[in-house]
Amino acid sequence: MPPTAAELIRELPLGPLVDHHAFALVTEEEPLTWARETVRRLLQDRTDQTRIDDAVLVATELLTNAIQHAGGAVALTLDLYEKGVTVGVEDGGRDTTVIPTASENLLAGLQDDTIGTAEEEDLPEGGRGMYLVSAFSTGWSVEPASEGKIVTAAFCLAGSAA
Repeated sequence: MPPTAAELIRELPLGPLVDHHAFALVTEEEPLTWARETVRRLLQDRTDQTRIDDAVLVATELLTNAIQHAGGAVALTLDLYEKGVTVGVEDGGRDTTVIPTASENLLAGLQDDTIGTAEEEDLPEGGRGMYLVSAFSTGWSVEPASEGKIVTAAFCLAGSAA
């Protein structure tokens, strides 16, 4: 199980909290588009474009997971730190045990002799989201929240303008 958000923030060199944004998503007609635009806007001039793209990708993955597996996202939070940012997505799901934590799960359905030569189309269509979150963020966590659970990804922002 990943660390809690508090443990994650404590372990990373994010610096002091600069700004906190919390958004209810239940009224958003296009939550993915809205979230991508919002994350880009809030991170503009704080870091380089590559890191902004990483945060947008991760926010999109977290929201997509909430929509597909937990009946929709309830809230999006962005906490801006002196040297980093956290993106959190709260949803109504309460089961935190189904979130994959090891990349071996992607290859579970393949025969041993085909794993080394597997093409992208041989891999399962779903199940890659949290691996992308893990690969593109500095760290991530999942924990119970008032409405269900919250999955939080943290980013150290190299070249941060803050």
